[in-house]
Amino acid sequence: MIQLDGVRHAFGDVQALDGVSLSVAPGEVFGLLGANGSGKSTLNRCIATLLRPDEGRIEVAGHDVAEDPDGARAALGYLAEFPVLYPSLSAEEFLRFVAGVRGVPREEAAERIDRWLALFELEGARGLRLGGYSQGMGRKVALAAALVGEPQVVLLDEPTNGLDPPSVWLFRQVIANLKQQGRTVLLSSHVLPLVQEACDRVGVLANGRLTAVGTLEELREQADRPQADLEELFLHHSGLDRAMLERLADAGLRRS
Repeated sequence: MIQLDGVRHAFGDVQALDGVSLSVAPGEVFGLLGANGSGKSTLNRCIATLLRPDEGRIEVAGHDVAEDPDGARAALGYLAEFPVLYPSLSAEEFLRFVAGVRGVPREEAAERIDRWLALFELEGARGLRLGGYSQGMGRKVALAAALVGEPQVVLLDEPTNGLDPPSVWLFRQVIANLKQQGRTVLLSSHVLPLVQEACDRVGVLANGRLTAVGTLEELREQADRPQADLEELFLHHSGLDRAMLERLADAGLRRS
């Protein structure tokens, strides 16, 4: 459902993506890990057709994003790390607008909107302007907007930012449900327990390159660390374990 071949993108002299190739299958939940500045959001934006790669090819649900961007967009639901909401609209008005853009029939859209607002406990705030929402409430509306069109492929960039623990638990159930429906999910997150629990495979992005891809067991085998948790594996495969130890030493501190 997602296919990337040799994707490169630079911002001036900064190479944000450096030859990324990846396949994500139908019904797969794929976790993308990377430190700040590793290229995760740039990769998501290229897949979502918001940025055009300098080189390489991207397909979403069989649609080449360069040759058929409208087809790719129709198959996609995208929750950006910093989603844009219209502050003068209510949650209900905003979701109706998004559903209309996605071509969802009016009655069906109303049912879906009711379902998402109820799930995220926003029924009592459905008529309030989004400009008055908290970060967590706005995040829930943005997630509902990404899913209201029932897309085949879902891109989630730091989706749990601002969510409280009960909402994070609900979000995990939403991901599990998407997988059961055969939808493809690309999940970018710094919350490693969420990634470890929710994802079938994980990729580590460092300096614009995928340095490791696989299941938890495969990442352990690649690192020759059979008992490592995802945090240790992420630091190893991104090269941050050595860098962090050097920084501790420079500060006169020891690893606990």
